[in-house]
Amino acid sequence: MTEIEKKQTEERCCCPPSPVVDRAQHKTGCLLCGKPLVYFDQTRPLRCAVCGREADANAACEDGHFVCDSCHESASIAFFVPLLLASAEKDPLKLFEQVVALRQVHMHGPEHHVIVPCVLLTAYRNNGGGIELEKALREAVRRASQVPGGACGYWGVCGAAAGAGIYMSILLGSNPVHKEAWPIPQRLVADVLNTIADVGGPRCCKRTGRLAITRAAAFTEELLGVEMPLGKVACRYFRTNRECLYRDCPYFPASP
Repeated sequence: MTEIEKKQTEERCCCPPSPVVDRAQHKTGCLLCGKPLVYFDQTRPLRCAVCGREADANAACEDGHFVCDSCHESASIAFFVPLLLASAEKDPLKLFEQVVALRQVHMHGPEHHVIVPCVLLTAYRNNGGGIELEKALREAVRRASQVPGGACGYWGVCGAAAGAGIYMSILLGSNPVHKEAWPIPQRLVADVLNTIADVGGPRCCKRTGRLAITRAAAFTEELLGVEMPLGKVACRYFRTNRECLYRDCPYFPASP
């Protein structure tokens, strides 16, 4: 038994776990204590420190806390969907910044995989695109919630790129046997992944989210004729991102 597993065993009790929104949350690192995460070479079953369910884990913090993807996402998704439904903002980057600024959204985490397609769908609607937004957001949340945390490093597919593909698939009504629509989201995801890879790693959910949104907006205009205005973004999160690229990131502020 590893040290992480020992700590988890010691910390279990018969009390029902509190919801994540009632637990102390940290914007970076471990949600519960803020300490750095330790990533595993292979997934292992661990018990979520929030909901108590066992799940396959690819990381835990130095003190052994593991928080499953569902609990990681649950504190943010319920908050940002109403914000988007009520928004008239046309710039998807501005929408992204509004959502990730919510206190329930962490520095990194799988909630970003959901935020990207939802922001794009909202901006598409707000710029004249014909879409039933509430229904589309519900479907985007369902699909993107299946993309696990750490997919960028373990699958070679950043969740922000997958989110862009989900966005385009919903717009086009794509499915596995839709001959005309099937290749188009693939091309968008490939374009986004090339852009993300060119900037380089390690992970930053804010950086990759912005890059995915920027490429998806250009792709949407070219394919569907719906133009989304894109303003300039100066990142506010570099001080809390242990893996920040600093001046190698296109969003690092000129005067930090």
